[in-house]
Amino acid sequence: MPRQTADPGIPPLWNVRRVIVCTGLILIGIVQTLGAIALSSSAAALLTGAKDIHGLPVAPALVAAALTGFVSFVVQHRTAERFALSYVHDVRVSYARHVLLLPFDGKSPELGLSLTRLVNDLGAVKLWLSRGLLALVTLAASLLTLTLWLALAERSFLVPLVSCLALWTLGIALALAPLRKSIRRSRQKRGRLAVLLGRALPERLPLLMHGKLAPVTDRLTRTSTEVCNLLVTRATWSGAMRALSRATFPCAAGVFALTEGIEDGKIALFLLIFAFVSTQLESGAAGLEFFEAYRVARDKLQRVFNLPTLAPFKTVAEQVPDWQKSIEIVLLELPSGEKLSAGIEAGACTRICRDNTRDLRHIALSLSGLTRRPSQERILIDGVTFADIGRKSLWRNVALLSPENGIPAYQKNRPAFLFGARRDPCGDEQAAVRSSLGLDEDWTADVTQKMPESERVRIRIARALLRKPKLLIVHDDSLSSNDCLALRLQELATDHGTTLVILAKNDPS
Repeated sequence: MPRQTADPGIPPLWNVRRVIVCTGLILIGIVQTLGAIALSSSAAALLTGAKDIHGLPVAPALVAAALTGFVSFVVQHRTAERFALSYVHDVRVSYARHVLLLPFDGKSPELGLSLTRLVNDLGAVKLWLSRGLLALVTLAASLLTLTLWLALAERSFLVPLVSCLALWTLGIALALAPLRKSIRRSRQKRGRLAVLLGRALPERLPLLMHGKLAPVTDRLTRTSTEVCNLLVTRATWSGAMRALSRATFPCAAGVFALTEGIEDGKIALFLLIFAFVSTQLESGAAGLEFFEAYRVARDKLQRVFNLPTLAPFKTVAEQVPDWQKSIEIVLLELPSGEKLSAGIEAGACTRICRDNTRDLRHIALSLSGLTRRPSQERILIDGVTFADIGRKSLWRNVALLSPENGIPAYQKNRPAFLFGARRDPCGDEQAAVRSSLGLDEDWTADVTQKMPESERVRIRIARALLRKPKLLIVHDDSLSSNDCLALRLQELATDHGTTLVILAKNDPS
């Protein structure tokens, strides 16, 4: 049955593992708040001259609370960083899968800009997850824990706490809308600046030769100035939010003085508790700023993953055909405008001749599964089109023999002839292939070195045969013109049970 592959679009933020990690962040935030409460109580008792607190000596309780707060703070930030980087890693890998599945002959000029945008926007996403989300999660856990403790232990602090939250909420309501607008506009202007730079650099030389470079530089100057002004506006509203967050501390002190008066036994605890509250509110304001930047960055990331170039590879129904069956080409449209229909018998040698070199290259890429989906739908094996065959199945069962193969000499300490192989061939298999092609002991050398063309062709043949492909496509003029080597290749392909397709240019002689 067909197997539906997962959509390789932008991955979702929440999965089981990240939900567990976020739950851990909330628990760590609660522990951090309890440590801050214990630290404030111990410090207040020490300042007032008390010898114990809740039956414990003040000095050991102070040290234990300080260690608890320090360790929980470090663990929380470390966990948040791992949380953020795990999602960034998923996005990078998903984008790489998009790009690696592109056909070799696909023209995708927009991918360079999208890669730059991906790097920039992933920075905003990472900041949101590591700082913004951490700040908001910590703020919620801290306020809830602190409110419960105050309701049980210090009810006189509830009115100042409510006044703090009311002032902070009012400040956020006033500053968040213009901050959101400045973030969105600055990101848009920076995108336009990147596009302008990308278009200006290739055109710089002809513009310089004709003395028309000034308009481009003027546009760059204007756009860069607008970006700087918008970033300054963003910093202004961000500073206003943080300043209002800090203003909650004197506001709480004033409310406490008016409602409860100043008591020596409580003033030290009050100051320490509400200093912690104002710090948490300031971090929460920064978290909201990072959240707005994250929303814009994620929208742009979604546009990158929705590029038309990447769209054909989003959902593919993978099928595993019987590679021992014959292959049928039905009205394959070639670059020259002609259409090709042919049958390739399994286990035999089929020669396809065309006048146009581009047509031959297109046929080779189509049989290798390296062209766009419409071309792959014209090639069938066992009733399955090449467009519906999984990538791994194609890479394992189809080999392309061409001088344009960009396979390096070694892959992770493995010889290049093992690239794509299911298993490592034994020494006897290597010796048999080497002797049948007349290669010396150093046959694994890099084919890019200066060596005779015939030697390089033999090395490429050996590499292809050792992979034991079911289908071997030969698009190599030096091989198709060498009758002796072509006959030898046919014999070796027959011995290995490989279907051989030789693409050759028509020879008028």
